[in-house]
Amino acid sequence: MKTNSKIIKGGFYLTIVNVLYQFLAIIVNIVLARLLLPEDFGLVALTMTYIGFITLFTNMGFGSSIIYENDTSQEQLSSIYWLNYGLSIASFLIIISTSQFAASFYNEPKLTPIVLVAAINILVNPFYIIQYKLLERDLEFKTISKINLSGTLIGSIAAIIGAYLGLGVYALILQSLVSSAVRLVMIMLYKRWLPSFYFNFKEIKHMIWYSLKFKVSQMSMYFERNIDYLILGKFFTSVVLGYYAFSYNIMYTPVKRISYIFSEVLFPSFSSFKNDKEKIIKGYFKSVNLIALVSIPAMTILAFNADFIIHLVFGQKWDGAIPIVRILCFAGAIQSLSQFGGVIFSSIGKPEVAMYVSIGRTILTVLAIVVGVQYGVLWVAYMLVIAKVLSFIL
Repeated sequence: MKTNSKIIKGGFYLTIVNVLYQFLAIIVNIVLARLLLPEDFGLVALTMTYIGFITLFTNMGFGSSIIYENDTSQEQLSSIYWLNYGLSIASFLIIISTSQFAASFYNEPKLTPIVLVAAINILVNPFYIIQYKLLERDLEFKTISKINLSGTLIGSIAAIIGAYLGLGVYALILQSLVSSAVRLVMIMLYKRWLPSFYFNFKEIKHMIWYSLKFKVSQMSMYFERNIDYLILGKFFTSVVLGYYAFSYNIMYTPVKRISYIFSEVLFPSFSSFKNDKEKIIKGYFKSVNLIALVSIPAMTILAFNADFIIHLVFGQKWDGAIPIVRILCFAGAIQSLSQFGGVIFSSIGKPEVAMYVSIGRTILTVLAIVVGVQYGVLWVAYMLVIAKVLSFIL
């Protein structure tokens, strides 16, 4: 009963904070879109995609095993902490040593210094990720909400100031760095856990195995969600990619925030009663119904009023994004319904099942992009809508 109460209260707090977050994201996007150029959004999209691609193979996502286990010792947590930080250092070194390759691959010389600055975040996140996952495991969603909203708010203010001062694309990188720094400080204040100087591989072997399965699932989902940037950055200019990234962000940000609320609550909640599969399935379908009631009408309204909204809010320099937004909104409405389905399999200890589904979705997405890129960015958007429909059925 106590657990159910914490879940309900946690869902309430996360919903309120994510509504506030959504309004904040809209305001920040409006301001940054007026201060920055489409090229800046294209460059940061390439940067984050490249960094995400590298960390995909070096970050094992050990936090998931902490949530799933429910009960871990100080020795296990410490071992996980040091292993995680070692892998983060390896990720950082790989990224900074291959940044020129990224610039060469995408034929964007500006990309090298941007990647070097953005990679600093990789060294910040491991300091607090274990503490954050402990808060999630304990269903402390009120605290998590305060931390995330504060980080986002201060990071957004930093980005706007940076853009106003003429930092260009670096204003967007600054947003991420400041947000992580604020989260680090706040998590250290709320969750006073420190690692011991202890490491024992045998004690965490089963946690690593679960994390590996979970990570493979996350890898397949990453490719599903980011394969478009990996491919389109090679075929389109940074300006066209900027229009696409801007359009995708308008479509995907609401979808991501809605799904985030449910994923953040459902994974630790389902894990707490992982043996009651009927209860899990019932909770999942209720969540899908709630998401559909919000996302489908919202995306439809945005699609049919894209020209008016973009002209009024973002300015005429984003005219090139209007037709892309109209198309991708329908992809977003469909994607919102299947965005968090993997939490079921992760919560019952079978994250590899989500991997199989994501592999199928990735194949559909790649086929859509390969066909669409032959005829231009609008065709890519049309084909992605078809891919999302087929993915939802899958």
